[in-house]
Amino acid sequence: MFEQNPAAAASWTLIALIVQLAAGVCMEAVGHTAGFVLLLVCWLLNAYAACRLRSPAPLAASIAGAVFAALCLGGLSAGWVGSMLSNLLFLLFYLPLQNRFDRALAAADVSKGTRMIGRMWSYATLVQRGASMLGFAPLFAGQDVLSAQQGSYTPLFTLQLALEVIALIAAVLSYIWMVRYLWRVRGLLKEEAS
Repeated sequence: MFEQNPAAAASWTLIALIVQLAAGVCMEAVGHTAGFVLLLVCWLLNAYAACRLRSPAPLAASIAGAVFAALCLGGLSAGWVGSMLSNLLFLLFYLPLQNRFDRALAAADVSKGTRMIGRMWSYATLVQRGASMLGFAPLFAGQDVLSAQQGSYTPLFTLQLALEVIALIAAVLSYIWMVRYLWRVRGLLKEEAS
């Protein structure tokens, strides 16, 4: 249906990342409706990128993410399950996608340095999404309220904060490596195609 084009897939993945970050900002500043509309657009852009890369696993994760965003837009309130599912879908999208890009780079005989950036992106994404999923576990429910009531952090709330800090640092590193990697993929594989 779509001609395989890894350079175009990298470009569309970068555009989807911008929309994903805008969705996160909108969730906090404007409201959940605008945020979920942008998240739906993000997943559709990711699905198109997966089609251009001809990668079935990221395509399936994108479609599932789009359906989940549409359900949330329609009023589904999934709570901690939704947060964990969202993180899991991003993992199921990004990790196979990066692997497919790596195979395209290896076939084009691109230096291992570029592929190492991709691996760093994958590892940071795994840490980010893993820490974020653990931070949403039901075990931590109400720990913020309990900490406020007793005037000091409970051990569980301290652990939850530590997981949030790890997720935040890993997210920043992940997005930096992701942009560097995809920008290089875009340039190197575009040159290869021409």
